[in-house]
Order: sequence, then C-alpha cells, then structure tokens
Amino acid sequence: MCFYYAIVKKKPEILVKKGVIDAKQLSLFDDKYYTAGFNHEKLPVITDDRPGEIQLFSWGLVPSWTADEEKAAEMAKYTLNAKSETVFEKASFKKSIKSRRCLILCSGFYEWQTVKQGKKKVKIPHYISLKDDELFVFAGIWDEWTNKASGEIEKTFSLITTEANELMAKIHNEKKRMPLILEADDAKKWIDKSLNENEIKSLMKPFASDKMKAHTISKLITSNEERNTPDIQAYYYYPELKDMMEDSLLF
Repeated sequence: MCFYYAIVKKKPEILVKKGVIDAKQLSLFDDKYYTAGFNHEKLPVITDDRPGEIQLFSWGLVPSWTADEEKAAEMAKYTLNAKSETVFEKASFKKSIKSRRCLILCSGFYEWQTVKQGKKKVKIPHYISLKDDELFVFAGIWDEWTNKASGEIEKTFSLITTEANELMAKIHNEKKRMPLILEADDAKKWIDKSLNENEIKSLMKPFASDKMKAHTISKLITSNEERNTPDIQAYYYYPELKDMMEDSLLF
C-alpha cells in the first residue's frame, strides 16, 4: 500500500499543458519531500466538482455519515488507501468512487523491498518517480463531513491502489501493490462526473513500468531526524546487500 509520498513542483509542464492544473495555483502549497499518511496532513488535490482548482484536503477519507470527531479520527487511520478491486463495494468508499473522485498531486513516492539477509528479512526503502521527473497524479476519492462539535466541514481523501506492475512487484514484493497513477489525459477523464462504473473501472490499471524509475535510499526515512529534505531522496548504496543492489540498479 502507499502511505508515503512527495510533492515537489519542479517539473509541472505536462500537467499544465494538458490543462490538468493551472500553473498559477502551484503557489497554493509548499514543496514536501516527505509526507506520511498517518500524519493526516492537508495535501493538494483537484476534485471533480472544481476541476482545474487546487484544494488542500486531509489524507484519510472520512465518510459524510461519520458520527463524531472520535470516530472520524479512527476512520481516517484505515482509509488512507482504497483498493481498486473493492472500492465499489466498501461502505466507506462506494459513494465517493461514483460521484466524488479527485486527483492527488505527486512527484514521487516511497516503498520498501523485502530481502533476505541470512535468516532475517530486511526492508530496503526506495524512492520511485517517473523517468521524465514530471509532476504526476494519483487517482483518489474524496468526501466531506461536518464536525458537529465545531461546525466545520472537513474534506478528506483516499488514494486508490491497484495490483503492482513489473517494477513495483520487484520493490513492493510482499503485498505487490502500487498507487493508481494516471496519464495526463486519463487524469481529466477520472474527474469527469459523467463516467459510469465500467468507464471508471477501465481507468484503474497499473501504470507502465517503462515510464517509471526507482532507486534505493537511506534509512533517513524511518529515523527521527528531519525528513522533509531533498536528502531523503538521495541514492544510497547498501554494500551488505550487493547482489540485491545490482538488480535494484536496473530499475
């Protein structure tokens, strides 16, 4: 599943050219080299009801029918991701997938590869992005609920996942999942309110491996040090895992 990603605005040209985002609106949020789902930060999304406009929603979908703040906080822990295979069936998601879809801006994401080191299993972090380093989008769903204690309307989202492509099956090699990445043209379709269920499902497919790249990174990502830094994405060599590294460099 995908719980960690980055949103850095260095190359937004394709999304701007295709009309997915307005370049002027990129100033609405700060670059983040690291964001974690369980922090439930407000992150940039584009919704089907306000296409072309960047809004900041909290990560972890809270359905409109959620009773109170305590239940909302609990719910958000389990709705960071929504599986493409079951999103039309789950009570928390089935309304949103039909009528409240969104695009989640991203420049890269983090995942762990499990390798054997003797009798132990070791998890090696990777940074994954597009080969052209362009800004891209994940497919998401969103909802809003009213906090009865404060009267505030809270807007939240969940990130759709799909089965892994060839690259991601090597990296996320236990659960073999990946976020649903959309081509720019498909991104515009995803937030088209006129789509029926079959049309939505046709967009939920693994992104092409040959358009992606990945490399191993240091354990900074799991440390208590500052992680919102370019250093978190720097290539790191693990000499004790030489055979794995030689294979990993092919990514």
